[in-house]
Amino acid sequence: MARRRELRQQVLQALRDHLEGSAGEPFKPAESHHPADLADVLWLDMEKEEAQRIFRGLSQEEAAEVLAEGEPQLQQIVLEGMDPEELGSLLGKMPADDGADLLEVLSEEVRLQVMCFVDPEEAADLRHLSGYPADSAGGMMTTEFIAIEPGEHVGDVLKRIKRDEDEAETIYALYVVDDRGALIGVLSTRELLEAGIHEDIKEIMNPDVLQARVDEDREEVAHRILHYNLGAIPIVDPRGHVVGIVTADDALEVLEEEGSEDALLLAGAGADSDAIEPLLSKVMHRAPMLVVTVAAGLLMSRLMNFFASKSGVEMSNFGGTVWADLVAYVPMVLALSGTIGMQTSAVLVRGFAVGQIAPGRRIPILLAEVQVGALLGFFCALLATPAAAIFAGDWGFGLVMGLALFLAMTWAATASSSIAMGSEAAGLDPALVSGPVMMAVSDLSAVVLFFGSAFLLLQ
Repeated sequence: MARRRELRQQVLQALRDHLEGSAGEPFKPAESHHPADLADVLWLDMEKEEAQRIFRGLSQEEAAEVLAEGEPQLQQIVLEGMDPEELGSLLGKMPADDGADLLEVLSEEVRLQVMCFVDPEEAADLRHLSGYPADSAGGMMTTEFIAIEPGEHVGDVLKRIKRDEDEAETIYALYVVDDRGALIGVLSTRELLEAGIHEDIKEIMNPDVLQARVDEDREEVAHRILHYNLGAIPIVDPRGHVVGIVTADDALEVLEEEGSEDALLLAGAGADSDAIEPLLSKVMHRAPMLVVTVAAGLLMSRLMNFFASKSGVEMSNFGGTVWADLVAYVPMVLALSGTIGMQTSAVLVRGFAVGQIAPGRRIPILLAEVQVGALLGFFCALLATPAAAIFAGDWGFGLVMGLALFLAMTWAATASSSIAMGSEAAGLDPALVSGPVMMAVSDLSAVVLFFGSAFLLLQ
């Protein structure tokens, strides 16, 4: 992280020096200025006019690399007002998958104008990729890969790799297809180099190919790449024809996005929340889930009033102090039930995300989380019971409060794990449901169980 901050600071200083000292001259990035650092600095540290000035002074190759590395917000800023012909030329220098993502940033009118200035073959690839849903394997794949036939000689393939190297996203894996384009094997460049130049591809290829369907969820594809340590995975259509590949760098980007989205949803901040977004956007992203919390708080107030009225009539033999004593422990109950609920939800959401919770393992994992909640509740009750007994001057009250706390915490773990499991089984995002919804349900149920069990035991 320190090295990354240092490199970014170097880029920022170079851009500042250029803006202060240049007289309309284009900016020439140094070899140490990575396009990703340039993109970050232009987006996060530059004013809009400054970013546009720097970007439009770059060569087309440099500008295309910065666009490919930049966030959609940066792309919107630097492309604003750009001539469609110039933008079409930039698209021609970008990988097809990055170009398809860039088109999504543009308005429909500008997109149609830009496509008129893109090479027909490249335009066909862009339209093809843009037709897939963004959250599918087709939406993240690239069509730039090397396909070979089983009857080709190794020497001929090596010559073709040298000729077409710049046109492929990666040359570390070659995909063998039959005369219909169906995937029948895979071959690494290393295996190709180790073979004799007169050998046929069919003699050295591996027919057991890990692949993904074009309509699969992109997160599942990314996890498959990570699990099997693949540099790339071929994407096939329903007929088994290879239509593209997904590379490891794209998979890492997807996993980062999905992880950030799950963390934000668990906090109830909205999947699109951002630390540097406008004030109104921050409010709009975070406000909806607070409605759940307000509703839960109002309902909780009515429940507490109910128990207060019951205590005034049925607990008079305790001198009227039972309600006051119990209410004093409500903040602790809420804090503990909320904490154990968030811990359980976080573990289960991550388990679903990384594929640890298979369909056949859901019940055992659910029961294990309930057991964890019970043990943690027992541990907290052991700590709280003596203190509550000393404070109230009554060991009977302390034991009742401890038992009620144990039951409340056990139930909070049960409720939160059930919500996460149930939402995933229903096809909903567990992170979305396991955030404020889980907090509201676990808090309400924990308070009801705490008061209810305490009152019953004290009677």
